[in-house]
Amino acid sequence: MKAERRRWRSFGRTIAVAALLAAPLAAPAASKVTGGVIRFVGMIVAPQMQISAETAPAGVAVGSARVAGQRFSRTVTFSAPPGFVSGADVALDVNGSTSSRDLLAARFVDGTGRVATARDGHYAVDRTGGVLSLNAKRTDTDTRVTVVISYD
Repeated sequence: MKAERRRWRSFGRTIAVAALLAAPLAAPAASKVTGGVIRFVGMIVAPQMQISAETAPAGVAVGSARVAGQRFSRTVTFSAPPGFVSGADVALDVNGSTSSRDLLAARFVDGTGRVATARDGHYAVDRTGGVLSLNAKRTDTDTRVTVVISYD
């Protein structure tokens, strides 16, 4: 029950931030047009994916990168609750940039055990879920990764 409440609270915050970011864009458009009504009709009918992140065991290899004995690896697990029918798009933002080949090795294995390749830096996650393994290629630089998830 607490997890469900936290999930809705998190979703509400996301909507609030999106509204705040969209407000400056709407102001110029509203000043050029008089009158009108904007309506939102609908509801969220699908549950969200369950996402967990863990430190990968020492010495885990992801792609060609290997950081033996260090804790520079993470795994992000996506699991879908019953009734989840849509998918999600997962993108990585490494140190504020989407070009990550020099700093990060990433590998996604879907819920059926197939290795999926990124398309334009994005991974498609379907209702079977999957595991995203991340490994810093260099230990001498600070590598910060933001995992961006967009639901279909």
